[in-house]
Amino acid sequence: MRILVAEDDNTIRTWLKIKLSKWGYEIDLAEDGLKAYELYQQHAHTLVMTDWMMPNLDGIGLIQKIRETASVSKTYIIMVTAKQEGGDVITGVEAGADDYIVKPVQSDELQARLIAARRILKLESELQQQNANLEFANMQMKADLAVAARIQQSFLPHKELIFKEVIFEWGLLPCDELAGDALNVIQLDDFHLGFYLLDVSGHGVAAALLAMTLIHTLSADQANSTLYKRSDDGSYSILPPAKVAERLNNQFPMDDINGQYFTFIYGVIDLQTKCVTYTAAGHPGPVVISTDIEPISLPTTGMPIGFIPDNKYEEETVQLKQGDRLVCFSDGILECTNKYEEQFGRERLMRQLQQQYNSVSLRDCIDKLVVSALKWNGLSPLGDDVSILSLEIQ
Repeated sequence: MRILVAEDDNTIRTWLKIKLSKWGYEIDLAEDGLKAYELYQQHAHTLVMTDWMMPNLDGIGLIQKIRETASVSKTYIIMVTAKQEGGDVITGVEAGADDYIVKPVQSDELQARLIAARRILKLESELQQQNANLEFANMQMKADLAVAARIQQSFLPHKELIFKEVIFEWGLLPCDELAGDALNVIQLDDFHLGFYLLDVSGHGVAAALLAMTLIHTLSADQANSTLYKRSDDGSYSILPPAKVAERLNNQFPMDDINGQYFTFIYGVIDLQTKCVTYTAAGHPGPVVISTDIEPISLPTTGMPIGFIPDNKYEEETVQLKQGDRLVCFSDGILECTNKYEEQFGRERLMRQLQQQYNSVSLRDCIDKLVVSALKWNGLSPLGDDVSILSLEIQ
């Protein structure tokens, strides 16, 4: 340890040099505050001992200048003073001194104060290193989350979902780095499209991991997908939505440790008849917007996936025609809350969808709906992921 000693009394300065050298310390000596500060700027001493009364710059001024210096390491300062009044001691501590010794300095007391100072500096150094390690780990975690988020986004629809008979538009706004919501559109065969939107309970990594697992399960890979049934002859057929929900319910029972489950809406549209069959397992039912009738709010058809073992699910069927829009959404948009704790709600959502039906495209309709929900939510952070998947008959 290198110690800076600022003392204008030559006798005391010499005595301190002898003692400190004997105890194994490196020493820089200064006869006034200005010289001491010059030495400190060169060496950024870990420990400084300074007299109170000195020419050019006194001890209080020296301490203040050291504390103003952006030093990489912590500097421990001991004030050496002949003043014993409590107010003077407080003045020194307020200026930035960590400890003080009253003259005449006793050898044992000085050595004890230096041992205590070394212990404190060691603890502070270890704490600084731990903080640096935590900061690095935090930066690494954020970088990993950013990579995971990009991977997760790559599994969302990444091209325009336009078919001759129907067009799809979607939006997903996570409330955290990773989303617990997922959605997709799958071409099941030449005449049928499947579409789903799911919402895993909770947030963060655990919800995102389950969402990613489900994305792989709900794929067009017939041999490994939950969306198909394999016949004895090796051929595959499209599994009805209710059966898909039942299969998922048995495959993903609610976790006993963290109570994780998910809501799920899955529909199949027949491109020839424009008929949609869907099941909504604990998920908000979709909304149909049409030219000649009021918006229709379709029902939920069963419990969330994983709640009840061997649960049976029902299906609903809706016949669409040219120009009709069917909108699926997570409860994250319904539960956006304004400053009066009022939720955005289904009625407001349906009203806005109807108002925009004749004036904007399906893409613009989705965007305007999300913007309205965010404005309703105000400056508060989103409490849940917001996801929408919508289709329009061409």
